[in-house]
Amino acid sequence: MRISGGRFRGRMLKTPKGDATRPTSGVVRETLFNILAAELPGARVLDLFAGSGGVALEALGRGAAHATLVEHARPALACLKANIAALAVGEAVTVMPIPVTRALDVLARQDAQFDLVFLDPPFAAAAAYQQALATLAGAELLAEDGVIVAQHDRRLPLPDAVGAVKRVRRKEIGDNALSFYRRASLAR
Repeated sequence: MRISGGRFRGRMLKTPKGDATRPTSGVVRETLFNILAAELPGARVLDLFAGSGGVALEALGRGAAHATLVEHARPALACLKANIAALAVGEAVTVMPIPVTRALDVLARQDAQFDLVFLDPPFAAAAAYQQALATLAGAELLAEDGVIVAQHDRRLPLPDAVGAVKRVRRKEIGDNALSFYRRASLAR
């Protein structure tokens, strides 16, 4: 996998072998970051189901200040750590090698807040989207003008609203879709 833009443009990232992890394609990442370009400088990023870290690491290369990456699968975690070392961004990264539900609990207890949350569970785990969105909507993890982006199969219907967050945009890219959520009071 190759980083598509920012200061790390063109750098190759390690990815785990097999199909247990589905790295976000370059086209999807490029679309994502074109949409969010104005919001990246100085952003605090939370990458749930981070895999090899492509999304969060590219966000750092495009101006984000810090990224917290949550990944529990050992093969993906090994690649993630190798990619962080190769890009020498360790000071701007926190890795949480625990399940997403536990990580969200820990982060909520720490009063952490994020400007951008990227959510990309395995496509077969449809319930993981609903659970993570509900937790994010109920906790104070999303900054006041923050955005949650869920990458999903375009055929998977995600809710238009979950608690305090509302979908404000949906963009299809081939078989993938990106659903963008903001606090309902700020939905534009």
